Amino acid sequence: MNTRATTPAPSATGSEGDRDDSARVWEELVTSALLGTDRRPPTVLTGAVVGAATDGGTGGKGRGPTGTEMAGALLGSAAVHTVRRRAGLRPGPAAPPIDPAPDDPRRPLPAAARRRLDQLLAGRAAPSPAAGRRGAAPDLAELLPQWLTLANERGYKAPPAALPALLDAARARTDLRPQALRLAGPRGLWLAGLNPEWRFALRGTGAAGRLPSPGDAEGVGLLWDEGLFAERVALLASVRTEDAAAGLALLASTWSAERAEDRLMFLDSLRAGLSDADEEFLEAALADRSRNVRATAAELLSALPASAFAGRMAGRAATCVGLDRTAESPTISVEAPHECDAAMQGDGVVPTPPAGRGERSWWLGQLVEAAPLSCWPARFGGRTPEEIVALPVADDWQGELHAAWCRAAVRQRDASWSRALLGAPAIPPATGPGTSSLAERAQLLATLPADERARWVAAFVAAHGLSEAFQLLGVCAVPWAEPLGAAVIDALDIARDAGSYPWSFSGVMGLAERCLAPESARQLDSLTALPDEEEDTAPGAGGYWSEAFQRLVSTLRLRAAMHAELTGTDS
Repeated sequence: MNTRATTPAPSATGSEGDRDDSARVWEELVTSALLGTDRRPPTVLTGAVVGAATDGGTGGKGRGPTGTEMAGALLGSAAVHTVRRRAGLRPGPAAPPIDPAPDDPRRPLPAAARRRLDQLLAGRAAPSPAAGRRGAAPDLAELLPQWLTLANERGYKAPPAALPALLDAARARTDLRPQALRLAGPRGLWLAGLNPEWRFALRGTGAAGRLPSPGDAEGVGLLWDEGLFAERVALLASVRTEDAAAGLALLASTWSAERAEDRLMFLDSLRAGLSDADEEFLEAALADRSRNVRATAAELLSALPASAFAGRMAGRAATCVGLDRTAESPTISVEAPHECDAAMQGDGVVPTPPAGRGERSWWLGQLVEAAPLSCWPARFGGRTPEEIVALPVADDWQGELHAAWCRAAVRQRDASWSRALLGAPAIPPATGPGTSSLAERAQLLATLPADERARWVAAFVAAHGLSEAFQLLGVCAVPWAEPLGAAVIDALDIARDAGSYPWSFSGVMGLAERCLAPESARQLDSLTALPDEEEDTAPGAGGYWSEAFQRLVSTLRLRAAMHAELTGTDS
């Protein structure tokens, strides 16, 4: 049968009527295909199919077309019309050519490191006969940040073929973006401009490669006046890093016209490179109409011990906290403010406390944390921070006073006060000289030098175990310096021998995989064996511990291999 002759094809240059007829036929074919030829037989085919069925009948008697014949005719006609529609298309206007990708002068990755990047981006572990049970293989997703950091430190660029996967990884994980976009470089930003899903790379810190040089006054001015908010934040940070005074001048040029939420973000960027030169601007910001802006300006001014603001706060705090010499032994007396006057509010003191806080203790805390810590030794007869913190505090004000001093030490980055408030690591946290809060202790530790931080946390782990050490470990420099690494390994070994399940320490184990020095793998080899289970241990705990230590050792060795591939050293 020949159904194709029933619908002559119009040429690409045919009349409007031919083209309209072709469109009508195509629409009817599509409708019949969607609804079914039994429910909606296409009229353009019915006559031809009926004729074919009649010609093929017996005894000269006609018969109607079967469903199979009608469906076959529909498909045949659709195939013909598909070819005709494609052949009849007229070429559209040519799109403008894409700008070529910019050059990236950085050196390419070594071959082994290139393969490792593909493996990390794919999230697949390399086949290993020693991988053990499920769960013993390294978590490659957690190793990618370290790999990116090391590759960037060595000045490598991403292979062009890896850019799509690298941008996809950065889109999925915001923590990867700074290092991933740095490795992607100018070609990554060029590629991001071609795909809406990667447009995040063109905003904020991701657009650092597109920012004008701080020395390009015209380019800086143009972007500051016309750029998106995230671009302006990144620009201000860039200029501020290069020239703090120029960054402040840039911010001051449009300060009064900015929205309150934008002023807050811009003001926060002044933390980098904060100096006495910023005092005048910050003093003016104390009168801002936004409470949050005023509070941030006060916080920044309190980090400048020589500022007039710090002097005013020191005077107020001194009237509230002093040495009671009438007591049998030296004691700190506290008389919290009875009101929050207009002058205090003008200096950023928030008058209304949060739920559950008393007004007077709330005001006292704000005054003490904003006062420079250097004012207290003279107030307490020349005593050192350790001696001041060790003094008893009258009327149950010790918790409030010490908490305010902790905030001041963190804000002012004062290591001597941090040491005093931390106390000896072996002292139980609840009876320590400063604070029992692990979050506050972690903040205090962050003000100490990295090696001192590691020694303090190692002594804390040795004295109290790992159950309370997670937050403290998180602020230690990576890789963990000795004796911290050894203290963590010993504590894990003790926990295993105690028969507890390893998932009780999953957070610490995850940190150990990322933070232990790779050479620690040798110390852990003996712990990968399946231990004998005692009667008082949890059932199956030994097997889980063995698996967890296998994973830890495998991860450390993989980190060593990654380092060797990127640095050209022997693993």
